[in-house]
Amino acid sequence: MSYSEDLADGLQKLRGSQKFCDVVLIAEKTEFYCHKVVLSALSEFFDTMFDSSFKEEKEFEVRMELDPVECATLLDFMYTGKSEWADVGDAIDMLHLSQQYQIRSLREQSLQYLYQHISSEYCVRMWEVAKLLELKELEEKTSTIISKEFALISSTDLFFHISRPDFVIELLKKNDLNAHKETIAKAGLRWIEEDFEGRKDYCYDILEALQTKRSLLINLASEANFPNLHNSPEFKDALQRYRERGDVTSPGLDLEECVVIMGGNDGGSNQSLICFGFRHKKWFTLPPIPHDPKVNFSICTSRCKLYVSGGFGNGQGFYEYDGERNAWRALPNLLSPRQNHCMACSSGKVVLLGGTDPGNTSNFVNEIDVYDTARNVWCESRTTLQQAVRSSAYCVLESKVFLFGGLRAGGKKVEKLQYFDIEKGYSVQDQWCTIPEAIQSQARAVAVDRTIIVISQKGELFQLKNDRGFYFFDKKEGMRYFPRKGFGVCPFDGKILIVGGEVNYAKTKDMLQHKLDDGFTFEMEEKMPFSSSNFFVGHMYVKRAHLSYECKDQVQIV
Repeated sequence: MSYSEDLADGLQKLRGSQKFCDVVLIAEKTEFYCHKVVLSALSEFFDTMFDSSFKEEKEFEVRMELDPVECATLLDFMYTGKSEWADVGDAIDMLHLSQQYQIRSLREQSLQYLYQHISSEYCVRMWEVAKLLELKELEEKTSTIISKEFALISSTDLFFHISRPDFVIELLKKNDLNAHKETIAKAGLRWIEEDFEGRKDYCYDILEALQTKRSLLINLASEANFPNLHNSPEFKDALQRYRERGDVTSPGLDLEECVVIMGGNDGGSNQSLICFGFRHKKWFTLPPIPHDPKVNFSICTSRCKLYVSGGFGNGQGFYEYDGERNAWRALPNLLSPRQNHCMACSSGKVVLLGGTDPGNTSNFVNEIDVYDTARNVWCESRTTLQQAVRSSAYCVLESKVFLFGGLRAGGKKVEKLQYFDIEKGYSVQDQWCTIPEAIQSQARAVAVDRTIIVISQKGELFQLKNDRGFYFFDKKEGMRYFPRKGFGVCPFDGKILIVGGEVNYAKTKDMLQHKLDDGFTFEMEEKMPFSSSNFFVGHMYVKRAHLSYECKDQVQIV
């Protein structure tokens, strides 16, 4: 028997014999004789209580707002450190008690049990508890299961019995629900119908969260079994307000939101294209690009289109992948061969900035070239960067492409912010905005919900802000699971998605998400099919019918 086991056994015997007991807990009419020193050592709640109202030891009874079974279970844990639960419900009850009585060890054991039993059967209840108790990691793990199994979960009492409307609205707004729009819409309407009198005032909020066509909502309400909802003035009023807000621009029912990856193979071909379907929660292989761009090329995405340009293999090559047709086509060659350049898409224009000539790496390309996607031509007028640069971090927001750092001639770092206004056609180097040294090279940039974030190799986050026309950087709370280099980044569902990279000199295949609003970083259950770094990442939509070749540990040629 270990020391801790011996001590726990002795304490239980003292409690059982009531020897040296100096406080009584009363649950309903049942009395539990205990030792203040034990309760205080395990619980901040009791420690504070005994240090104040019990200081003069005039009282020795505490009335508990628990039933006798709960109180006995709580005390058994506090005296032995052991927990025996019949099911998830017991663990959730103890988790609530651990929060109420501030018992860290009970909280950790309860969470460990819940993590081991996350499934479609319990994930909704666990998710609700995690939201209420602000348990970020449990919230994200259960949220992933809900998204993956939503087609099943949305038709069960688990979903319909969610009491808080804001929780239901948050679920319905998720971009990665693995279900058709009709199934998601039906779930939202059914939730209202299940308790119509208590939920009818939330009709418009639910419709707004569904982000689907008004005609589909009307058809579902009339065809499905929604007698209370269909004829109610609240639903009709919500439909009218929903119509007034304009057409919904969400993707079609047959499109899946994906992150796409190209490159990362330093010693071989980089023709392969793979994608992660957020609804499927799986990786898939897509058709390879017709010609190998080798290394140092660039990509950008816009809805269902992926553009690939330049690179060491074919410096003037320019290609488009169409996620709806699942096919590549060659576009007009670049006006100047480039590698290590920036490329961004906005307002029907693809913009190329910076880089060097693949045939002569000391020759910087200073011209900014703009491709018109509607006319399939390069614009004749060309402007130039204020500072020639290669290997910059970059991203686009609205009509501006921002460049953060990079290298200029002689290998020196660029210290001032540069940007190009696509609509107005001019470039700027902001002499008043100095880029923090941590993100002057080998950084990554991403735009999430109209917020630009630049990420250093150490996981430091810098937000680009604008105050009355002046740009500046504001350092935010950093990310976990760093440092790492060569990682990919893109936005997803209001969060930053981090993919792969190198950690401790080894390539990794993990996937992270970071929530800007609360600074929380969590590791996804899903992984890349293989470890990789220094690849190119994009965010786009692909027709679900094309996601048929699952990519597990190697890329198939399709």
